[in-house]
Amino acid sequence: MIAPNEWGDIDAVLREMPPPAPSPLSITRLGPTYRVVVDPPGLTMTFRDVRTDGELAADVSIGVDDRHLFRTTTTLSLTTRDRLAKTAAEFAGASANVFREAVFAAVEAVLAAEETLCDEVDLRTAPLTGAGSLFVARPVWETGPTVLVAPGDSGKSTFARAVAVSVAGDLETIPGVVPAVTGPILYVAGEDAVAVWHARAIEAICRGIGVNRATLAHPIVLFDSTGKPIHRIARAIAERAADFAGVVLDPLSAFLAAGDQVRDRDNLFWRAVDTIERPAFIIAHPNLAQSRRWEEADGRIAGSELNRDRVRLAWAARWKDEPAIAGSSFRRYTVVNTKRNHGPELPPLAFAVTWEFGRGEDDPGTVRFLPSEAFTPVKNGATLTRAQVETLTAIKGGATTPALLADALHLNQNTAKSRLKVVRDLGLFRDGEGGEG
Repeated sequence: MIAPNEWGDIDAVLREMPPPAPSPLSITRLGPTYRVVVDPPGLTMTFRDVRTDGELAADVSIGVDDRHLFRTTTTLSLTTRDRLAKTAAEFAGASANVFREAVFAAVEAVLAAEETLCDEVDLRTAPLTGAGSLFVARPVWETGPTVLVAPGDSGKSTFARAVAVSVAGDLETIPGVVPAVTGPILYVAGEDAVAVWHARAIEAICRGIGVNRATLAHPIVLFDSTGKPIHRIARAIAERAADFAGVVLDPLSAFLAAGDQVRDRDNLFWRAVDTIERPAFIIAHPNLAQSRRWEEADGRIAGSELNRDRVRLAWAARWKDEPAIAGSSFRRYTVVNTKRNHGPELPPLAFAVTWEFGRGEDDPGTVRFLPSEAFTPVKNGATLTRAQVETLTAIKGGATTPALLADALHLNQNTAKSRLKVVRDLGLFRDGEGGEG
C-alpha cells in the first residue's frame, strides 16, 4: 500500500514516462456513415445506418488492406462482434485475436461518436468567420444551400456546369463569378444523366475560355441518380462528396419522393441536403403560374413554402434572346438575388452567352460567357438601363428619397430626382415611394 507522503514521488515518475503511443485507430464521418481504420492489422470497417435507440445495430462493411471482404446488416452485441472478427480473420487468413481487438475497438469508437451529437460552442467567444470561405464561388454560391430558379429551356444547367468548371479549374468562366475555393465538384443529375451530353457541354464551355478540359485541376464527377429520390441516396452522395468542394443537384424536382403531401415531400429533400453536409448548388423550377408570367414572378421554387424557408441564397434568372448569326445563338442574362439569409441583398449578375453550334456529331460547339449590361423586364416588355437598375437596387436598399438616393449613388440632387421619376413612371414602385419627383 502506498503511503500518502509517497504520492509526490509517483507524480514525478509519471511525468518522466514517455507519452502513450498514438492509437492505431482513425475514424472519419462521411455524412451519416462512419469509416474506421485500425492499422495494424489494416482493418477497414464502414458503418452505415447506425442505430442506438434500441438494439445496437448497423450495416457493416469490412475490408483488409484495400481488399473488400464482406458486408452485412447486423447487431453490434458482444457476441456479434466476435463473429465479425472471426469471419474477417478467416477470410484474410490472419489471427482471430488481433482482429477481435480491432473489431471491438472500431465498434466502440463508432458508438461513442454516434452518441456525441456535436461539440459544444460558446457563442460569446465563437469565431466570426468559418474555417474556410463563406462562398464556393462569389457571388452566386454560398456555403449554405444555394438555388438558381428559372423556367425550362433557360440555360440553368449550362450555368451550373460553368460554375463547376470555375471551381474545378480555379477559373473565371462567367464574368463576375469568381471561385472562392477550388476543388472537385460532384454533379448529381436527376434527369438526362447521360455522360456524353454533360461531357460535350463541359467541352464547349472549356473551349469558350480556351482551356483543355482534361487539364482542369480537379475532376467534375457525374453521379447518375435518375429515378431515385434524394432521401434514398443522400448517404451514398455524402460518402462520395466528403472531400469535394461542392455538390450540384440538377434539378430539384427530379429528387422529390412520390406522394400527395407536398410539405412532407419537400421536407425529405431538405433533410437529405443536410445529410450530404457539403455546399449544395440546386437547380430548380418555378410553379406553372410563375413560369407563364416569369417577368413578373418573384422567383419562388415550385412546391411548398418550406423550399423558400430552407434555402439560404436564392437567384432567379431572366433572359432575352438577341439576333444571332446562323448556326449560333445569343442570349443576355440578368440573374437577380431574390433571397439571402446571411447578408444584404446582392446586386444583379449580368452576362451574355453565345453558343456556336457544332458541325457534326463529334463537334459539341463552343459556349462563351461575355460581359453584358443588366436589364430589368417590366410589364410592357421594355428593359431598363444599367443606371435604372442601380436606382431600383438602391431603392430596395432604402434609398427612397432624392437625398438618400443621391447619397447612395453619389449623385447630385437633380439627377437623383430625375432617376426616381423615371422608374416611378415605369410603374416599378407605388407613388410616394420615391419621395419628391
